[in-house]
Amino acid sequence: MEVQFDQVGGALVVTPHIKRLDAQAAAGFRSAVCDRVGGARLVVVSLTQVTFIDSSGLAALISVLKRVPAGGQLRLAHPNSAVRSLLTLTRLEKVLPSYDTVELALAG
Repeated sequence: MEVQFDQVGGALVVTPHIKRLDAQAAAGFRSAVCDRVGGARLVVVSLTQVTFIDSSGLAALISVLKRVPAGGQLRLAHPNSAVRSLLTLTRLEKVLPSYDTVELALAG
């Protein structure tokens, strides 16, 4: 799995280069990202290429959130309407806030 990592200030910006964050990709995503979170208090996952997330993908995102130090945040950038609907349906929009761009996610 190809995942791009960028440091922006004190934040870690993660961009998975996959179309689907599903059962097939979730374990690889979780492994790649959890190893890199370290002490980053803000992690932004840019979903520019992700068009679909299922329950396994949500679980992977929650696993990453659990690796963020206390008081830190995981934010999503560039979610499509299907991902936003899934977050609302599962009531995770407060836990995984989403923003239209990475810049807005960094600003919070």
